[in-house]
Amino acid sequence: MARLAGVSATTVSHALNGRRPVAEDTRRRVLEAIEQLGYRPNALARGLRTSRSQTIGLAIPDITNPFYPALARGMQDVLGGAGYEQIISNTDGDRRRERAAIERMIARQVDGLAFAVFHTHAEDLAPAIEAGIPVVRLGGRLAQHGVDVVRSDDEGAAGEAARHLLEWGYRRIGFVSGPPAEGPAAERVAGYRAALTAAGTPPDPRLVVHTDFDRAGGARGAAALLDLPDPPDAVLCANDVMAIGALDTARARGLRVPQDLAVMGFDDIEAAAMVVPGLTTMANPAREIGRACARRLLDRLSGGAGPSAEVVIPARLVRRGSA
Repeated sequence: MARLAGVSATTVSHALNGRRPVAEDTRRRVLEAIEQLGYRPNALARGLRTSRSQTIGLAIPDITNPFYPALARGMQDVLGGAGYEQIISNTDGDRRRERAAIERMIARQVDGLAFAVFHTHAEDLAPAIEAGIPVVRLGGRLAQHGVDVVRSDDEGAAGEAARHLLEWGYRRIGFVSGPPAEGPAAERVAGYRAALTAAGTPPDPRLVVHTDFDRAGGARGAAALLDLPDPPDAVLCANDVMAIGALDTARARGLRVPQDLAVMGFDDIEAAAMVVPGLTTMANPAREIGRACARRLLDRLSGGAGPSAEVVIPARLVRRGSA
């Protein structure tokens, strides 16, 4: 390529990696040589030379939940411009699969790891930290040296959702959560309970049900609440997919939403505006969370020092017709 472009091999390298300024005419000749010769960079060889794989691992609980592809897209918005690709692992929120995902990421020599936390404990992330891999937890609280956290304000947002329902006159508010675990769902249950307590409405433990983080789980959870001797007049769900399932249950039982049963979700996925009635929800900016995560990882990879940091992305109420 250097011979064809009439430049040195060093100039070709600078034109490709962008680390040194190259005159526009020179860059054009190099690009023309690349196209003529059909050159493709050898990422493996480059990794051997730089000790970098140019990959970032992303472990998530459910790739079919629209929140996580949006988060991954946000990460790629930032990582792509820096020459990084993602390896995505689906864990189903199962601790054994979460640990296996970490082991696979280490084996693949990822340069950084983003991890959506559900059951993972501090000791599970220790091998990645010991391998010198920067780790960002997506959700949970800052509690581990060497691990940054990027999260939405899950507890505060759930409290705002509960207060919204209380302000509109609902008094018996149920919560449909996922399986008992650490992470965002637990934070949302805590925020819901705190808001009820502050309003002088002691939370009834029977009104919190644990199910799966999907549409069928939301339908089952809402059904369990409606089968109580004193059923709720409103249901808050841990995510929008579950809330859509709750709408399914209300429709199947002939209940009007929100007149007979108010339903709220969390995340504001695209489908939240498409269902009937439109889903009132807390907008959890998945793409911005992904961007913030990628920026934090790149900062660590560029030598950014300092203690572990926590980045909190605020959520906001989006009112539609369901509550």
